[in-house]
Amino acid sequence: MAKVASALFSVFSLSSPRPQVQFADSSGLSVSGLPGERVITLEEVSRHDTDKDCWVVIYDRVYDITEFLDEHPGGSELLLEYAGREASGAFRGSGHSDAAIKLLDKYFIGELPIHERIFRKQGGLMLSNIPE
Repeated sequence: MAKVASALFSVFSLSSPRPQVQFADSSGLSVSGLPGERVITLEEVSRHDTDKDCWVVIYDRVYDITEFLDEHPGGSELLLEYAGREASGAFRGSGHSDAAIKLLDKYFIGELPIHERIFRKQGGLMLSNIPE
């Protein structure tokens, strides 16, 4: 057992880091079953935490809101507090309109893998029907 663990450690520690963005399987389907959706880990999201590269997670879906920072009615500073992090509570707690929820679609880039999800599970809730 120790030899196996040592060998695995050697392989992973010597390999170059790769982005944690992937399709769930070779068919190109995401874990939700929709073609073309990327599966993005929280680790990868955390690398996008600046005003030049700003990703957030809202209800287990990942959004690149970099281009929206200067357009946000509450100011970019508010959004940057959640850059590279989970922002569902802040988003829902602000009482965003249906139009704001719809606007998110423009910035959608992927979803968290099932094992990192808090709110949505495969075939589960969507942002528009999550209770207040």
